[in-house]
Amino acid sequence: MEISGPFLNPAKKAAGHPSCWYLSYSVPKINPDGTVRLNAKGRPVLDRHRPFYPTKQKAEADKPRINDQQATTGAGKFLLDRHAADEYGAAKTIVGEVSLVDVAKFWRLHHPETKRENLRELLSRYVNDARDRYGLPPLSETNDDDEEELQREPRHLSDLRSRIGAFVATKFGERQPETISRREIIGYVRTLPDVSPRTRRNHKNALSAFFGWIRDQELIGASPAAGIRRRVLGKEKSNEIGFLSLDELTRYFRAAERYAPELVAHEVVQLIAGVRADDEMRDFRGEFVLARTRQVVIPAGVDKMNNREVIDGLEDNFWAWWTAYGCKDGRLRPKNYGPRWDRLRVLASVSDQSQADRLARMPIKALLKMPVAKEALEKWPWNGRRRTFCTYHVAKHQNADKTALIMRHRGSVLTLHNSYRGLGVTQDDGVKYFQIMPAPVASPILPERVLKGAAKRSAEEKTKGAESSPT
Repeated sequence: MEISGPFLNPAKKAAGHPSCWYLSYSVPKINPDGTVRLNAKGRPVLDRHRPFYPTKQKAEADKPRINDQQATTGAGKFLLDRHAADEYGAAKTIVGEVSLVDVAKFWRLHHPETKRENLRELLSRYVNDARDRYGLPPLSETNDDDEEELQREPRHLSDLRSRIGAFVATKFGERQPETISRREIIGYVRTLPDVSPRTRRNHKNALSAFFGWIRDQELIGASPAAGIRRRVLGKEKSNEIGFLSLDELTRYFRAAERYAPELVAHEVVQLIAGVRADDEMRDFRGEFVLARTRQVVIPAGVDKMNNREVIDGLEDNFWAWWTAYGCKDGRLRPKNYGPRWDRLRVLASVSDQSQADRLARMPIKALLKMPVAKEALEKWPWNGRRRTFCTYHVAKHQNADKTALIMRHRGSVLTLHNSYRGLGVTQDDGVKYFQIMPAPVASPILPERVLKGAAKRSAEEKTKGAESSPT
């Protein structure tokens, strides 16, 4: 039972009443059989009391007496009849030393009075909230599987969606966020199958971002994923920086010109100007390249760090490539970029020109199902274009600060070397890299069109008609 007050009754004081200070408390009403009277919802019916006193001090001093009286008469906050007493005893036998209050809190946590969003539902809100910050429309049931729409997401957002999605796809997805413990998150991350410690850390970071957002929504008091040390997830090994060799890069450029000229400008901006791949190229437009002032401008809405950036000091061969393949306006990334880029990488990996030409005529889906495609895509270095640019630019100029300025890299030079610069490249290799010039092809080899529906039937009818006609 909670006693509130003392309170002053202004009306009684104004009327000169001798007792104008009062306390306020409520106790359950008792039935004639000694049980607590319950309302329609099964809750106790409360009887409100407001005793008055001549002074505030006397009202305060009477609180212990009221508490003792209610405890003695059994009219306190929790009244037990015989059935309730038996139930209490049985419950204590089951839970042992655990407080029944803690048990009740745990039960209510997992059985809320009102429906609350589980982690799977919160993930949808989280993704749409992040997409809104990038000016992207929300995903809904009608477009959450739209590949073209999903490709517009920044790379780190799609990674977050994938990693958190893997978490909520487990038993955790139907749980309330406050029921997830730190131990469960560590256990989940440490038992991810066939992944490296670095990948485990990436999954942990994704969950930290997700639960941090849930905390910011005031749905939990603290994030269970916060403060998990890297050493808990396993020791990480540093891998060598992967990049394209001069031979691979030359074949890649020539393959782009011969088989996918619509991709050349898109690739050149990354390989010779060092612009970030999915974070910035997704919405990179031709008007960002200022040929007259020989600058590339990355608007704040496109830049990964949301800053307006200007790139100066680009090599002469960049402007030669841009003159041959660039555009004045419009997005550089074409539709269905993903499979088109996969096709280009596969064809660039084939050293036999006649074989590559034959493969280039195949429908993209058929080509990408071949073993040669799987092998080529697996060998492609992660973040290969930006790392390739960094490796050869530092090699040519022998100046990591100059390279970092063009790459808009805010970290230390040591981080640039550890994360972007590959080994084994001489200054002469760097000079040769930036001497590769365009060699446009008059008739690029494109995939043969696969006829479907009415067009396919019409072609078949024409073929049959030609075969049956007299010669």
